[in-house]
Amino acid sequence: MTDEIVNPNEHLIIPDWINEKYFEKVLAQDEPDHVKVLKFTPVAAIPPGENFTSTMLRIYIKLEMKDGTIKTKTYIFKTMLPDERGGNDINQFGLFPKEAKMYETYLPAYEKLYKDAGWDIQLAPKCLHTEERNGDIHFIFEDLSVKQFKNVDRTKGLDMDHMTRALHKLAEYHAASAVYEEQNGPYPKEFLEGFVTRDVKKFHVDGFNLKEKSFKKAMLTWGMQDAENYVKAFPTTEQYWAQCLSTLDVDPSEFNVLNHGDFWSSNLMSSYFPDGSLDKLILIDFQITMWGSPAKDLLFFIILSAATDLRLKEFENFVRIYWDRLVECLKVLKFKKPLPQLRDLQSSMYKKTHSFYAFFSLLNHLPIILFPTDKDSNLHNLNAETEEGESLRLRMLSNPAFGSVMKDLYPFLYNRGILNYEDYDV
Repeated sequence: MTDEIVNPNEHLIIPDWINEKYFEKVLAQDEPDHVKVLKFTPVAAIPPGENFTSTMLRIYIKLEMKDGTIKTKTYIFKTMLPDERGGNDINQFGLFPKEAKMYETYLPAYEKLYKDAGWDIQLAPKCLHTEERNGDIHFIFEDLSVKQFKNVDRTKGLDMDHMTRALHKLAEYHAASAVYEEQNGPYPKEFLEGFVTRDVKKFHVDGFNLKEKSFKKAMLTWGMQDAENYVKAFPTTEQYWAQCLSTLDVDPSEFNVLNHGDFWSSNLMSSYFPDGSLDKLILIDFQITMWGSPAKDLLFFIILSAATDLRLKEFENFVRIYWDRLVECLKVLKFKKPLPQLRDLQSSMYKKTHSFYAFFSLLNHLPIILFPTDKDSNLHNLNAETEEGESLRLRMLSNPAFGSVMKDLYPFLYNRGILNYEDYDV
């Protein structure tokens, strides 16, 4: 490892309590043979625009070991956003307590289910430390980049190989979550809510009202035939909130899993063989996990992550790729209930209780994902009721890369009834 330290976001302010003293416990457990810390350097872990709900740091620690050698260790430190940078909005969702449960209890239990069945499957990075401090929750993770894991370029989308492996990994995670529930009973009630919680109506409705004007304006620039009809059929605020609430209705007769809830290309990391082919893939960021149909994760993931030339062409095939692996995993984990059928999974992609994940991905995530990294693209600016905020939103929604995707994607979803908002009229 070289001494060269790269900081992908010079604008990030790092709290001064994140220091070597804070890492004493983790180092004692993880590097018992070190005698002292020679150098402690915290930097941003990711460029601006890659993560909107937390602060991610990479910590470089230079250690002197008992045998006199020098060793450099790196860790990933994840903490909440400061209130004034959008943290207040995020904290209403209770994301961090949920993620702490995922890393402390559920993910290790899922991996153990596979181990007991004779399969060696890693779903997530190792979490070395979680704690609550002054109302904030912090995590320290192994640094997957040391094992050559990296994120893919979110603006390009995933090729067939990455999509297949990601869908397989999602299926492994979902299968274990369903078997765990079968063996241990229902998850705590906070896992019945994801992006939508009943008491964050203001956040959703304000966000929708803020984006509605620029979204409709941009729709006319994407080159869709009869664009005016799509603008006319755009939801009212009431219809949008009714759609939000409908995602909380879980049908117990459906096959249900603990959805990742925010599954797109930046929430997975991959490692590669020397020839460049894909070796391993791992999931990260379990803040918005929610019990319900896997259609929610599938809609979100396919819409946000597939490369443009694959998204629509392989849409149904992606569902099948996922289902094949899901059934294989459920069998090996001895799932006792009836196995989900492909026809049921395909039709659940169109159920009105899951369509929120399709629309929200278009309104909220996709414009950001297809927008090149920009120091101003953060949650705070994006939701600002200012001229700068409005101009950033319009720039994102009229971005030619976004428009060329939406020109085909919007009609594709619309023609399947997924964007039929009168379905939500009471």
